[in-house]
Amino acid sequence: MSSFRQLEQRHVNTEITLMEWNPMLDLIALATVNGEVLLHRLSWQKVWAISTGNAKEKNVQVTALAWRPDGKILAYAFETGKITLCDVENSEAVHLLDVHCMVTSLTWVQCMQIPNDEYRPIYTDRSKEFLQRHFTLNKGYGVSSNKSEEVADDFKRMKGQKELNILAIGMEIGVVHLHSFGMFPTGFVDVNIEPEEQQKDRVISVTMSQDFRILTVILERKDNEEYKTYYYRSYLISLIYDSIEEIKIVSLKFGQISSLLTYLSSTIRAISEAWEDILLEIDTKLHNYAHQKHSLSEGSISDDFLELLMFGNPSDSLEKFLMHDLTESGLKKFGHSIELSYSNIQKLVLKRLQNVSISLFYHLNELRGMAMWTEQFGPLGLEESLVHKAVLTTGSFLLKATEIQQVIDNSMKNFKAFFRWLYSVILRLSDEPIPLEISRLTQQDLNFVAEFLKENFTIEYDENKKTTVKLERVAQYLKKEDLQYPASTTGSPWIKFLKDNPQMMESGLVFPNYPEKSLVTMYGDLRKVIDSAVKGPWNVLHETTSVKAFYSLGQLSKSEAPPKMSHMYCPSTGILYTAVTNSAPPCTHFYLLREWSREETPKGVQAIGLTFRDFQSVLNVPSSSANTCSEICKNYKILDLKFYNKDTITVLLMEDLNSERNFPVLLQFPLNSVSGKLLPAYSTPGVFIGEGIPILDATPYIDKSIYKRLENIKALEVAVSGSRKVACVLFASKRQVRLFEMDVEEEEEEEETEHEESMKDVSKEEMFSDDGVLLDKQEKDESL
Repeated sequence: MSSFRQLEQRHVNTEITLMEWNPMLDLIALATVNGEVLLHRLSWQKVWAISTGNAKEKNVQVTALAWRPDGKILAYAFETGKITLCDVENSEAVHLLDVHCMVTSLTWVQCMQIPNDEYRPIYTDRSKEFLQRHFTLNKGYGVSSNKSEEVADDFKRMKGQKELNILAIGMEIGVVHLHSFGMFPTGFVDVNIEPEEQQKDRVISVTMSQDFRILTVILERKDNEEYKTYYYRSYLISLIYDSIEEIKIVSLKFGQISSLLTYLSSTIRAISEAWEDILLEIDTKLHNYAHQKHSLSEGSISDDFLELLMFGNPSDSLEKFLMHDLTESGLKKFGHSIELSYSNIQKLVLKRLQNVSISLFYHLNELRGMAMWTEQFGPLGLEESLVHKAVLTTGSFLLKATEIQQVIDNSMKNFKAFFRWLYSVILRLSDEPIPLEISRLTQQDLNFVAEFLKENFTIEYDENKKTTVKLERVAQYLKKEDLQYPASTTGSPWIKFLKDNPQMMESGLVFPNYPEKSLVTMYGDLRKVIDSAVKGPWNVLHETTSVKAFYSLGQLSKSEAPPKMSHMYCPSTGILYTAVTNSAPPCTHFYLLREWSREETPKGVQAIGLTFRDFQSVLNVPSSSANTCSEICKNYKILDLKFYNKDTITVLLMEDLNSERNFPVLLQFPLNSVSGKLLPAYSTPGVFIGEGIPILDATPYIDKSIYKRLENIKALEVAVSGSRKVACVLFASKRQVRLFEMDVEEEEEEEETEHEESMKDVSKEEMFSDDGVLLDKQEKDESL
């Protein structure tokens, strides 16, 4: 026979609002009242903490938590509508969603495995055979930095996802969003009772069956200014059930595409960091020189430099500029910075930007092939024309990356020739010996200088502009605006061919070129067209969804908190269980509802009410207080309930005593004991579900080994995990928790008793460290 064992009692610095156990690891995620998300081990060691507040927007409340079924990703939602998917190992944000309204519920459901020996996959990903691996970005841009690079083929942490899982997002406007693997927008369902009304119903809880046949929600509807009514509503979502394999394939493909887009964003950011502000200094110096000449009406700087190139003699003002403003050392510094910065950018463009764009082009073409396979993927609503537009935009982005490469090549070539020429002039004016390699300026070098001066120094001075001369042409590609100096396409045979044959652009085989757009603008366009291309199933799901069941649960006053509820799906029977209290806790009873997801099973919902009024008759109370308890304790009220597993529901009870010694009880209630008592629930407008089903006293079905009386605690709620066999009880103060190991064998009871005695001693003389961690006896003595 199994029992409970208390492990820890811990203090936290901030009030806890949400608790969620990891389904695969001994970790618990917590949300606090100040908007923090914390991750603790079972020993209560803090793994990491994420602060969501900032100077402009403090105390953004976390409204929901959900773990991906493999326990590697935590999703947490804010009242602003933003949802973050973070890596459990390092708290790194893997993916961001924004539903633009308050999120009230998150549930992450994984498709159950259906054994089928005759199953043959309709698609096999072979991208590893054709595409090279990509590497993580680091802060070093030198050649030696490649040694520390690590392979990063999966930015979205979707590697190893063999079964489809879906993140269901419930919102306060009566809408549920579904995202496969937490990322791919699979569809939405409007669950409002009266969709046409301006007033929207609030989704309190949402869940799905693991075969993805039904979606169930608990709704809160404000009937008037005084009352709120709660409803149970379920929907048939046949699209997902009928196309599980297709949705999984498209979702995984979207994960690869999304990872590459994140990689592109990181590469553009790395290019911006590799570009140095020092490259603008020479432009600023030349602009100041032009301002001086303009104010003295001495002509333009282009005249001075062309005269120097033609006759070798600088004007007085140009000589002063070269010797005092630019200087020999300054020219060396500019030349070194430009060469180093441009070479680093070239590496990023060649090794990362272009290669990643090619990989993105490959995956989008595969997605286009799926969109063209209408017999298999047609029900998802993928449009081949939208995916093809994304393919062409990727090609245009690749052209822009190639354009940057050409701009850098030309700039480095012209800069080198221009700086060599200026350096020889400065040395000659300083009467310094000119090195042989500098003095040998070929006619080709002089032609480069002449072209450089013609292209960059013939601009009229404008006092409203920050700079008259624009020698540096790469930075404009890293801004979210059109290019000030687009690359010239004059004389290109290919451009001339396209102009003479406009039908080539209409064929869909040629990538369009946008010479006026920057790299950042092109990346933004690419994200937009890809988002449009993958939203095929979004509206299709809504259009193919139908209501399956609809029941009124009860009515509460506007000032009361919502009832407590929990959901659990049993794969072997195809039953989706829902437990919901009759009112806000503490309450007298709860309703247990079950609904079958399979077509061959009974229709409708079966339900029963369960109460624990006579629980004191089975409670193992010490003899000294037995008479007092039996006289005063009329019944027990429910504080919280959570499904422990498919066979058990955990109930947190409270003694209904008019004193401070109303000790709570942690109870494991077996569902199979009352499975034969559930009766069909009738959906009658205006009639609550409790009026048509019996309220059963659950006391006879309770075994003494499956409950525990909790002393020295005023409890509020509980979080449980059947897969990890743990429970966490939150104190009413929301600043303390008590952790339990569940399903402990009887031979460990003696050890458990000793642990309880030690915890009693601790409770008599509580002492905490500065960070709120409970100290042991030795630590207490040291602190004293």
